Amino acid sequence: MIGAYQDGLDVSHPDVTTPEEIAAYRAQYAATNKGLLDSFEFWLEFRPDVLKRHKARTAHFTAAVTPLVQILAAIHRYTIAGFRDGVAYEIRLAQSLGATRADILDTLSVAFIHAGHPGMYAAAAYAGPLREYEDPPASDRFPSSWSFDPDAFRSGMDLTTREATEEDMRRLRRWYLDTIGEVPRHVDFLARHRPGLLKAYRDRYEHAIRDSLPKQMLPYLLLNHHVVRGSRDAIRENVLLGAAVGMSRDELLDAICFAVLHAGANALDLADEAAGDLLATID
Repeated sequence: MIGAYQDGLDVSHPDVTTPEEIAAYRAQYAATNKGLLDSFEFWLEFRPDVLKRHKARTAHFTAAVTPLVQILAAIHRYTIAGFRDGVAYEIRLAQSLGATRADILDTLSVAFIHAGHPGMYAAAAYAGPLREYEDPPASDRFPSSWSFDPDAFRSGMDLTTREATEEDMRRLRRWYLDTIGEVPRHVDFLARHRPGLLKAYRDRYEHAIRDSLPKQMLPYLLLNHHVVRGSRDAIRENVLLGAAVGMSRDELLDAICFAVLHAGANALDLADEAAGDLLATID
């Protein structure tokens, strides 16, 4: 059962905020190593009810994944958005939730696929603390059914050469058919027009997770990202991929619903259109 209090605030009574609640909220954020956030301090000063109603959603975002998974998704999103402060405070929080430095770097590696230079400048601003990052004690930081597998997304293309051959394209199409049951349109498009670019893209994609993240984190991160950006076909692709690597319906829904934080509830119209039929078939 979800309680009335979220991070020290009584979210069941948004129109009344006591000094004790504010003190409890600030103590909670200080204890998580995230620090006080300017965005929330603004509403505490001018409209605490806005913050309380915002906070009332938090417990509803996830039903199946561990807290660290959502925080790594926030690092991924803030890197793509180029939000320097957000990258920093979510990395601090991730560390307090058991993330290793390899977890952070694998997450940033996935983010770099879509972040370009703006995102990596935001991440690079935290390079100093990452150099001195001390891994927390080992913990059950990911769902128990998830597993690390650096070879999970290997298509079988010959990545020792830069030229894309017909055999490379055949193997890649076969990987998609064997893994998700269909070939995305962008794959066919690039195979026809820029096969070398497709091969180079897949080289990054297949090796983005190298050291520690469970294989399920790739579809989780990409599914969340594509719901936020509104890419119908990519939503479908990553629901299929998530199911292929053993994610449950609730885990996939966690990735989808967390997008409400940045894209609003209307973003789920497209998610339902793209993958509602698929989700109905997944346990």
